[in-house]
Amino acid sequence: MLGQSHYLDAALRDMPQQVDTQIVMAADFLDDRMGIVAPGKQSTYRVGTSAYAFISTLNQVLQEADYGRRGLYIVSAALERLLDDLDKEGELPPPVRRKRDDSDTRA
Repeated sequence: MLGQSHYLDAALRDMPQQVDTQIVMAADFLDDRMGIVAPGKQSTYRVGTSAYAFISTLNQVLQEADYGRRGLYIVSAALERLLDDLDKEGELPPPVRRKRDDSDTRA
């Protein structure tokens, strides 16, 4: 049972490091929707240290690349990419429950 923060963390950790590539991903994301994207909502999620390092500098990096105030599209493109990759892998098999060992003394 994964929460939204797990998906966000995985998407951000897998994000290309080159800002030009990120901008192309965001532009493709917008092109697919003909520029029509619902407004974002402010949210708070717990993510790992590498995802935090990426997201905490994103606005500054995008400003320097003259692509400011579009971080929502970068993050959205990253999430869409992760979800598309997961869809390509197909359905996960259900976990197999281990049989209890009689020698297990835990109570």
